[in-house]
Amino acid sequence: MAVLYLLHLFPLFLIPITSSAAFPPSSLVLSSCAHARYPSLCIRTLSPSAARTPTALAVDAVSAAATSAQNAHSFLRHFPSPPPPAVRDCVEQLSDSSDQLARAAAEIRHLRQENSRWHLDNALTWASAALTDDDTCLDAIRRLPASTHRSVSAHVSEARRVTCNALYLVSRLADTLPHRRR
Repeated sequence: MAVLYLLHLFPLFLIPITSSAAFPPSSLVLSSCAHARYPSLCIRTLSPSAARTPTALAVDAVSAAATSAQNAHSFLRHFPSPPPPAVRDCVEQLSDSSDQLARAAAEIRHLRQENSRWHLDNALTWASAALTDDDTCLDAIRRLPASTHRSVSAHVSEARRVTCNALYLVSRLADTLPHRRR
């Protein structure tokens, strides 16, 4: 019986620990997150990153934002039936947000010297659209009953803050490139 109990607990040891104590932030993460809108969240989110360049860190930030949007989407999809129309709209907006952030990450991964400005402009557009979707969702749920609003808002607000930080890091990366001549 004791063996069965221990086997039951075994999967718990497979869960990765992702606290900032387990992954002390690199100097790149600290310097990159210093002026983010939500610096402590930025550091906590990106501490597990093995990125060694601002480009790789921007990809990790946008990917983390996509994951956060997916988590909020998952939470809302399991809302008791039938969900209010605002929650149904949020499910769609968070799905769009996650897709847009995945596209932003793909654009950053395709950076090359000859087309970097174009890809970064695209990434900024996708990340900005994702942030707009998060904001639209938060606006829609303001009219929900207080108890529903609190639980939905907590998940969506977290996704919004991570997206806001990701947009900042992509914008910071774009600022390092020479501007186009007009």
